[in-house]
Amino acid sequence: MPDARPFRGWRYADGRALGARLCPPYDVIPPAVAAALRRRSRNAVALELPAGEGAAKYRGAARLWRAWRRDGTLARDAAPAYYLVEERFRRDGRSYVRRGLLAGLGVTDAAARRVIPHERTLSKPKADRLRLIGALKANVSPIFGVVADPRGELCAALARLASRAPDARAEAAGISYRVWVVAEPTAVARLRRLMLPRETLIADGHHRFAVSQAHWRRSRSSESEAVLCYLVPDSDAGLVVLPTHRISAERLGERAGGLAKLTPQKDLARLLKALDSSRNPYAFGLYEGKRGLLGEPRGRDGCRSGLSVEWIGRRLLEDLAPDQLGYTPDAAEAARRAAAQGGAAVLVKPFPVTQVRKAAKAVGLLPQKSTYFYPKVPTGLVFRDLTS
Repeated sequence: MPDARPFRGWRYADGRALGARLCPPYDVIPPAVAAALRRRSRNAVALELPAGEGAAKYRGAARLWRAWRRDGTLARDAAPAYYLVEERFRRDGRSYVRRGLLAGLGVTDAAARRVIPHERTLSKPKADRLRLIGALKANVSPIFGVVADPRGELCAALARLASRAPDARAEAAGISYRVWVVAEPTAVARLRRLMLPRETLIADGHHRFAVSQAHWRRSRSSESEAVLCYLVPDSDAGLVVLPTHRISAERLGERAGGLAKLTPQKDLARLLKALDSSRNPYAFGLYEGKRGLLGEPRGRDGCRSGLSVEWIGRRLLEDLAPDQLGYTPDAAEAARRAAAQGGAAVLVKPFPVTQVRKAAKAVGLLPQKSTYFYPKVPTGLVFRDLTS
């Protein structure tokens, strides 16, 4: 069974400034954004993506982590708790509300049997995160897990908990956050009981989960047996999963024409609409220059996952390594970046979270950056200490 445990979190003591303290996860912070965030006082980016080079940046982050706990920037909650986080946001003209729990998700061999990863990882980001967790002995940013909730019990329990006044509020990057500290023993016991028999799909944070497993195997301490995780029921109506489009510096039209029927589309909007409505499971969009094409692979030569993103990786982009590609969930951005490079944007067909779970069970790991669960969970709402 997966172990989703409460913990004594460290939080910013001045809740009124919380919005200015938050930052995105390390892997979606461009250099310009990092520089702007570092100019803000006590922003979490100083721990999540420390400035500097080599070992010095990890040592600097560790000194800052110790200093913030000493000087009162951060305060620790008195009792183990779950942290209910509600996010209100808009996407494509629609309003959404998503609720999840920050908890310690087990990373031991026994606990991990009910945790389902779905993306391959790369060695470079894992090496970076392993050095950071080794220096801080803390989880700074949460991974993102989707919890099976077939009868909606967990979703309903979170909605009930959100009926009282929150313990903290924040606004950041156009998203409204409300946070509740759930420490009452009866409520904690009920939530833990609700989550115990459930599978957890890793939505985001595969590198951090793998690194937490490696850190636990090294230390074997009880505190390192879990990783900070944001757990959302799969029944939550605010769970939005976007495809991650690929950007190639090379033109791909000739290669695509040998693999699929290509139908010209008038513009990007028409291409996206055609891609979404195509009944071919491996359909893809190709945008080169100002030309949009809907690609629908011929025959039945698919792949076991049934997902277009795997077909694209195995067929259209088979000779390109993941680090040779660019990635974004924004189709317009993909088209712009491809045009700037004189290359091609490969647009991925959308798919629901249920299909991701089925695909992961069928084939194991999918290509890197197969999905983009929107919005990303920010760093700075709660930190988790691994030393006590």
